[in-house]
Amino acid sequence: MLEYIVQSGNSLSGIAKKFGIPLSALIAANQITDPNQLKVGQKLLIPSVTTDEASLPTRLPAPTPVPSTLAIDRKKFGLAAGQFFTEEFPKDLLVLHFTAGQSARSAYDTWRGTPLQVATAYVVETDGFIYECFSPRAWAYHLGVTGAASANWKHDKRSIGIEIANPGPLVLDNTNPQQLNWWPGDFTAKWCTLAETTKYVAAPYRGFSYFAAFPTVQSDAVIALVDHLCQAFSIPKALAPAAQQPEFDMTFFNTFKGIATHQNFRKDKADIGPAFPLAKVVA
Repeated sequence: MLEYIVQSGNSLSGIAKKFGIPLSALIAANQITDPNQLKVGQKLLIPSVTTDEASLPTRLPAPTPVPSTLAIDRKKFGLAAGQFFTEEFPKDLLVLHFTAGQSARSAYDTWRGTPLQVATAYVVETDGFIYECFSPRAWAYHLGVTGAASANWKHDKRSIGIEIANPGPLVLDNTNPQQLNWWPGDFTAKWCTLAETTKYVAAPYRGFSYFAAFPTVQSDAVIALVDHLCQAFSIPKALAPAAQQPEFDMTFFNTFKGIATHQNFRKDKADIGPAFPLAKVVA
């Protein structure tokens, strides 16, 4: 991946135009949260993008048939075509995420409110309701893998992302050791008490000791969705070996086909974490 040093008078849009790449690709490659805060001397990674990506087709992918036993809402949280890429690529991977939020809407509002083309095809609410945000035949940035490990965003393209509404890691309150907080306000927002044992799982993982639990109705919906997508796209209904499942290992997951999680592609991510019953997706 090329590198560019920001010069006086540069803007992100100007740099993207200079290299003939979408602005969203430049932002995603550098994990930029505020496009207006460029600094002279700042080093930017310039992703390689195919001609097809630079001039996206306007035709939307055809809907994927859904069995009558699986309720999926394609309208409520549907994203506009400019908020994902309409190109179709063969799919051989499912990736599970948690939203680090309390609802499907919070994830949708975040994606809809930015020009980054960052999203997942599906988001599963705490009550088990499934929302399709765009066709699983299309793609969007959802892994954040950069460099040679994901040349031309191949893992985003070959995978279908599923976000599960869940706060993720929890931390003991500084003043009340019987209270668990989630991340807003630097982990000062109350989630539950230690006595509410159905609301969390105590398990150490990537620097955290507690994780918010997934309601059974929600995890069952995820399992049903995974089963449907594996059948619809001929994706192997298989997990990595047990020893690999919690690990970040791009050497292994670079060619893995089946069901993986965000933590397998980013060492700084903790989703899907130890609270989700991962083994049940292939039971």
